[in-house]
Amino acid sequence: MPITSNAFHFRIIAASLLLLLLQGCTQESPSDTSRPNIVLVVSDQQHYQAFGAIDSFFSTPSLDELASESTLFTQAFVTSPQCSPSRSSLYTGYYPHKTRVIGNTGSIDAAGQRITRLDDSFRTIGEYLKPAGYVTAYIGKWHLGKPGKHAQGYDTRVFSTVKGGDSIPDRQKTRHALAFIDAMSSNPSKRPFALFLNYTAPHTIYEYGLKTPPEPIAALETNVHLPKSFYAEDNSQKPKSQTLYMKSDTGKLFYGKGEDIWKTYRGVYRKKVQDFDRELGKILDSLKTHDLMKNTLVIVTSDHGDMDTYHRLVFKGPFGYEQVIRVPLVVHVPKQFGGKTTYRENTFTVNVDLLPTILDFAGLPAGVGDGHSLKPLLIGNSNKKTRTEVVGEYYNKQKWVHPLRILRTDKYKYIDHLIGMDELYDLESDPQEIHNLIGDSNHTRIRKKLAERLNNWIVKQSDPFSTLSATDLKGRPLSPSVP
Repeated sequence: MPITSNAFHFRIIAASLLLLLLQGCTQESPSDTSRPNIVLVVSDQQHYQAFGAIDSFFSTPSLDELASESTLFTQAFVTSPQCSPSRSSLYTGYYPHKTRVIGNTGSIDAAGQRITRLDDSFRTIGEYLKPAGYVTAYIGKWHLGKPGKHAQGYDTRVFSTVKGGDSIPDRQKTRHALAFIDAMSSNPSKRPFALFLNYTAPHTIYEYGLKTPPEPIAALETNVHLPKSFYAEDNSQKPKSQTLYMKSDTGKLFYGKGEDIWKTYRGVYRKKVQDFDRELGKILDSLKTHDLMKNTLVIVTSDHGDMDTYHRLVFKGPFGYEQVIRVPLVVHVPKQFGGKTTYRENTFTVNVDLLPTILDFAGLPAGVGDGHSLKPLLIGNSNKKTRTEVVGEYYNKQKWVHPLRILRTDKYKYIDHLIGMDELYDLESDPQEIHNLIGDSNHTRIRKKLAERLNNWIVKQSDPFSTLSATDLKGRPLSPSVP
């Protein structure tokens, strides 16, 4: 389907969908009244605190309102703090070391081969739902290479996929989505629909600093306070990769700059989050206008976070801080499907849980991938599963390969860097992850225990972490003895 912003084109989308619906479903499926519509909205690079309901520094009225009538997960994590790996997990249900999308598309994998696309051997969510009778749409950022076979899982396909990940403005994505919702609202066959809508904001923070040298913007510095870790960070107690990122990689435009530049960064990021929330509001308003909220499962989340000046860092890189691996997650389950009105859930979740959750609500087998369905938890079923830990992965940044694994428990975070200093944080006494306890003799026992737990996960998952190699910024191999 060609991509334009012409209003006529959106009428064509609606007419084509109505024709499809009138043709009916050729495959037997569960009763349509027993299955909700599904809307999954994904922002890009929105950390868990970039949410007004969590931190009033941010203005997200649309997301706040949805959370007020939904389940808000406060401990939601992603498999990787990077676009392509995380998205491969979100849409297949598997960790990046299994999808083999271990870095952003275009980068080099562990075998020295370019990561071009998500392999056709994997099924994405639409490839489960469409054969089961759902009318499916994928709109917006894909960032998994050429869709190929995966495109067949979506009746409406507006994939935004170019080098760098995205080519369609967010407002245009909204117009495509609204056209789809309009068509579904007059659905003559009463077939359920599933819309997967992927925005770019607040990833658009990269416009500040990368397009032009960062300059202070007084209006955006208003009421901006830098986090405690900005002032307290001690790089001598942190992995050298952190300083290398700021001095010689993407952070170099901000390294050594005055507080006005850093405050402007936070101000710009706040605005980009607001841009996403504004588009989200249009989608939610449309669902309400068409009286679809009563039978639509709505999920809003993000693919990863942003450092947002925490630890004197910007954007994302070889880090395991909360700001890059923890994201918003709001799930609205209509009352007729057992949903709660307002609830805050502190159970650990990982984005591999979303595919089995959606399949479960769609009446399909949910035992897919590395996650588990959140449906029992969302509807108060006693058979709900919970985690005692979550694990995250990171491989590379363009040519720079710096593998690490992250183990997060209720109390501790342990980060195993393949090369260089590891990290250990007591999150109860140090929630901002300022004090690295990896060399503290008082924490030797817990460090060994966490390392063992992480290794057990690696072995169980057949994760090739220990066989990987690291490089310098230019992609030249480094010896394991390099600090």
